[in-house]
Amino acid sequence: MKEQPNFTIVYVFGPEQCKDKYFRDELLTREAGEWVKIGETSFKGNIEDVSDENMKKAAMKRIIDEPRTGIPVTSELYDVFIFPYRSHTDDIIRDILCKDIYEIENSKQINKDLDEDKIPAGKEFVYGVRRRNIKFAVQSFDHDLIAAAYKEDDRDSKIRILAKICYCNNVIINKEENSGDENNTALLNRKPNLDLNLILDIDSEVVLTSDGRHEVVVDENGEAITAKYIGGNEFECRGETGRSSYFAKKYLNQHGGKNLSTVNGNEYWTYNGQKLTSLRKNL
Repeated sequence: MKEQPNFTIVYVFGPEQCKDKYFRDELLTREAGEWVKIGETSFKGNIEDVSDENMKKAAMKRIIDEPRTGIPVTSELYDVFIFPYRSHTDDIIRDILCKDIYEIENSKQINKDLDEDKIPAGKEFVYGVRRRNIKFAVQSFDHDLIAAAYKEDDRDSKIRILAKICYCNNVIINKEENSGDENNTALLNRKPNLDLNLILDIDSEVVLTSDGRHEVVVDENGEAITAKYIGGNEFECRGETGRSSYFAKKYLNQHGGKNLSTVNGNEYWTYNGQKLTSLRKNL
């Protein structure tokens, strides 16, 4: 019986002339002939042996066969990501990217709507995309994997591996302060931090709610409590700068009828009616 691989590597590549634009997080447009292709390959070994270098080597070994599927220009590898082994993981990432979070054009959808006299595009192409869109799709899938692992009997060992996967995928694990042990199981039983710069533009305005949905928190003058995103994990709110949790705790206790000692601010701050932890809008 053939031995099953341990991991799936999802790779992203595109035209050589678009690489700088991709890493500047600029929009790659179909009209300009710009695209990325998202595919996968398998990887055997221990998670401790995984590095960016050997992920790229495995991806390039698979990509060598890609020209047979119709690549019109010389191309370069952009990004690689790793996940527990599962066939069609690249399809999952593309679905999260093109249907679940964003409405992004892709060759699979375009081919469905073609007239009979049109020749379909090759598989796995995505258009009108930025790098941050892809990174957010990867982050969302990592979140889903950790949430599922919580329900398993051997959750500690699975979450330990997923924590390393998050590290390889550049998804930050939220750790307790003053702890230098990255492998501490208690620390790994925490969800990855929400990478706000993937879902908010600078100067985006967020609104504080008491329920994470529609109950807007207002001050003594009846004015809604709002904040402006200024980058990283920082917001500006009423003359102060700080994190979402700081402002959520302060104003929920002052004006929201709560008495909180700790709070996940991203559960209460909303953008366009959606709380930040479940934001699903392409900016």
